[in-house]
Formats: sequence, C-alpha cells, structure tokens
Amino acid sequence: MPKLASSKLGVRLNIPYLQGTFLALNAIPDAFFLGDGPSCVFAKAEQVHGRHDLFSTLLSCACDHRVQYTGVNVFTIAGNFEAGIMAAMRRMAAHPECGVFFMGSMPMCSIAGTDYERLLREGLAGSATPSFILPRRSAVYGDWLDGYAAMLETMAAGMDLAGARPEKGKVAVVGYLMDRNEGDHRGSVAELERLVAGAGLDPVSVWLSGRPYEHLREARRAEAVVSLPHARAAGRVLAKRLAVKLIEADLPFGVGASKRFVEAAAAGLGKLKAGREFAAKELAGAQALLDRGVREQVQGRTLAFCGDPVYGPGFAESVEALGGKVGSMLLIGGQHHVGDEDRKTLLAHPKTVFEPMTIDVENGWCRSESISLVVSNTMAVKYTLGVEGAWMEFGFQSAYTHFLRDEPFLGFRGAVRFLNRAANELSRGAYEGKKRVARD
Repeated sequence: MPKLASSKLGVRLNIPYLQGTFLALNAIPDAFFLGDGPSCVFAKAEQVHGRHDLFSTLLSCACDHRVQYTGVNVFTIAGNFEAGIMAAMRRMAAHPECGVFFMGSMPMCSIAGTDYERLLREGLAGSATPSFILPRRSAVYGDWLDGYAAMLETMAAGMDLAGARPEKGKVAVVGYLMDRNEGDHRGSVAELERLVAGAGLDPVSVWLSGRPYEHLREARRAEAVVSLPHARAAGRVLAKRLAVKLIEADLPFGVGASKRFVEAAAAGLGKLKAGREFAAKELAGAQALLDRGVREQVQGRTLAFCGDPVYGPGFAESVEALGGKVGSMLLIGGQHHVGDEDRKTLLAHPKTVFEPMTIDVENGWCRSESISLVVSNTMAVKYTLGVEGAWMEFGFQSAYTHFLRDEPFLGFRGAVRFLNRAANELSRGAYEGKKRVARD
C-alpha cells in the first residue's frame, strides 16, 4: 500500500457503523429500530431516506418512523431510563407494520453497560414480534460494512427457523448489500435471482432484497446457502443452523465475476454442466454488446474508482478486460471486507488505498493522474476529488443519480448497463473537453 506523507490532520474517508445498520433496516420494509442515544441516531436515517433512496420508508410524514431514539445524551446518561426504553420497545413492536424489532446503541450508551437483553426480555414479554439486540461491541468500532454485516449475522443467529425442511434445488442467497430500494438495486436483485435460476436452482430467499422479514425466514426451505462477500459470517451461521451446504461465491459484478458466480452456485448442488452452458451463452451475448459499444471508449483510458471495496476487484477486472487502465482506487471500508486474493488483486494496483485520509486525497492522490473517468460515490467527489472531469456516480451515497425503473448493475445484463453508463460518460467528457479525458 502506498505511504502518504502529510503535515496536516485529516478525516479518514469511511462511513460510520450505524449507517450500514440503517441501510439493512431500509432493505427490510417491516423492520423497526430503537437506538439508545441522542438525536444523531435519527439524523443518520436522514442520510438514507429521500436523499439517497427515493423509495425509502425509514421515515414517515405521519411520524411513524421506523427509526426511533431514546434521547439519552452525555448530560443525562447517568439517569435511569429503563422504564422509558421498555415503553418505547413495546410501542414500536406493537405497531401494525412492525414485522421485526431491533435494539441498538450509540458507543457512549454501549460503554455505560445498560442490560439491553434484560430490558428486551422484560419489555417484550408476551409479544409475538421477533426481536433482536445488535452486538454491543460493534457500536464501539467498525465501519458501515460491519454494521450491515452485523444485522444479517444477528438475524442468522437468532431467527426462528421452526419447521425448517430443505427442499431440493432451493437456495438462500445471503449477503447482498441492498443500499436502496430504487431500480438499480431492484434490478440487481432480479438479475441475481435470474443467475441463480440459470444455474438450475430456485432462490427462495435473498438477504437482503427489499422484502419483509417473512421472506428472509423462507431460507428455512433451502438445501444450500449461497454466500456473498458482504455477509460471509451470516452465511456460515445460517448454513450451520440449517445443517445445509454452504457455497461461498463471488459478487457477480462484471461478466467474469458473473460467470464464476453461476458456476460456483451450480457446482455446489451438482448442476455444473447446466450452469456452464447458461453462463457461456450469457457471456457471449454480453461480450458482443461490450465489444460493439463500450470497448472503443474504455480502451487506452484510465478510470478511477472510489467506493465499496467489495466492488473494487470487479471494477478493475472489467476495465482491464476492455483494454482500459485502472488508476486510483480509494476504497471506503477496511481491508477485512475483502478476501486475501481480492486484497492482493487490489493492492497490486499502485494507487489503491483502503480508508484514505481526506487531506492526502485533497493533496493530489487522484489529480496527479491523467484520469478519464472517476466512478465514485457522492461523498468522495463532493468532499475530496472535486467535480472537474468526467464523473459517474455509483454506490452509497448517491445523492444526484436515481433510478425509477429497474436498471441492474449486477450479473451479465448489469455489467452491460454499468459499462455502457461509463462509456457514455467518457464520450460526454471527451465532447465537453474535460481535463481528465485523455487516451494513452
């Protein structure tokens, strides 16, 4: 990893743990959350609702918010709030739209040692609403991807799986990071399910997919769990509890990764021949489209990426397969979110850094290169990279780009759409004379 020298202090470019928790809540439409802490608990929901996700239901004009907070702050934390916390639990769990209830806390409240397990046990005694306590230790450290993964692992460990009975050919897909309910993610979920069906399997439950808690419980019918990188631990826990096969697959981002995903899922349940035939046909069709309309724009140009590290390997593979070069990769998350091989692949590119410091980015991390296109979330462009040059918004948080209809970025179809978007931005940048559009 490059070593950056800076005489100034900076802010680490990452996203807080609780933000990932709220992305998971946002993707389970009947999930309610009570956070022990001050009003900033609520403010983090505002970073998702309406700003990043036009279809979010975290907040409500009628004040029936799915995210609530206790109001404890640094001045009142020494007081006795147990009765108030239990009353809030009961009120939220009894809401007619609440299908599952979660309790979590801000770091100062976690450190204070409140016995949330006892409060939940006593406060919701007799309630039929499933309820979970998020790990206390996780509120003190970890980033947004840890927060998302912890939500899924908590459910995998504590979900009622009564009546579990594996059915032949049915699988649960665990670990898709659905950061909003707009068409880019709805389309990607549909494409993910299409890939699974192409492998000769039936996806009975996708964690997460914008569907309610009972859809997640359909995992008890699966004869295998297909695990994705954003929630490996949850996949392992669920597969162990169900006593079924665990298949750890690549995130199908890009045509190469999509092929590997299909073949891994198919091979796991003895359907490799059918999976290979499907993947080969899909790959040929996607590659023909990419060669026709995308390769010319990407070839010889340098593209930079800033966002979720799990998407970094697929981005690099896709760009290089089309004859392009990978420039800076600023990865918004810790190294532990990618496996050893993916980490080696990412760090083989000389300007890759996990959790960069903003001051170093501002001092020229990306601007020193002849970059034609930056693929980045809003945060990185707005606060660190600037907006000169061609830019394509992607990932959390996306404040300016929204999708009302299904537009996947996963799978073979998603790869074509994603790279077509990139080619369009490259072409537009060249036409407008953007500084970063240059070809070797």
